Amino acid sequence: MSVRLSPVIATLATFIVLQGISLFLRPKPEGLIDRAVVSALKSTLGPIPLAFILVVLIGLVGEWVLRRTRAGLELRAVGSDAVRAHRLGARVRATRIGAYIACSLFAVLGGTMLASQVGIGDASLGASYSLTSITAVVLGGASIFGGRGSFIGALLGALLLQEIITSTAFLGLGVAWQYWLPGVLILLGAGAYARARGFRASAADAVATA
Repeated sequence: MSVRLSPVIATLATFIVLQGISLFLRPKPEGLIDRAVVSALKSTLGPIPLAFILVVLIGLVGEWVLRRTRAGLELRAVGSDAVRAHRLGARVRATRIGAYIACSLFAVLGGTMLASQVGIGDASLGASYSLTSITAVVLGGASIFGGRGSFIGALLGALLLQEIITSTAFLGLGVAWQYWLPGVLILLGAGAYARARGFRASAADAVATA
């Protein structure tokens, strides 16, 4: 028997369980990360960090896969409407499992980079990044309901979010502004998308009834 949960709810529930396990295994920050590993992850090519170059390359490759391959087409189709995608021959179950595995691997890469910046094992360090990661992809044009989004958009959303956080500190604004500004941008973006979607639906209805 399968339990039909929203992917967002399933992801957050899994995160809570894993967070509890990590806090049980390491209740307080301890254990230094090997200096050689930290130095390798912080390597640069001139003024540009190699990690940033790797992220850009992953984004470009991911965008190509999303737009130019059958797997990417199936991913977007399943995200838009799994029932219709199945009727058209898409591998719905395999696509969903592959998407979850890919997201997990990307989370591992992000956690590794975060650990290299801190240099110590801390189970609670990534807890504050849950909503931040969602904010970045939403700012990049992705829909939490699926079917719309891109790797390049997510990358640009993360850069915009980082610029907002950096600018608030540079302008001498309080820490609260680091939460207010992204929240306002998300509301504006969601409102603009909903308005545009309603306009397209009205236009389609007008054409159908003409």
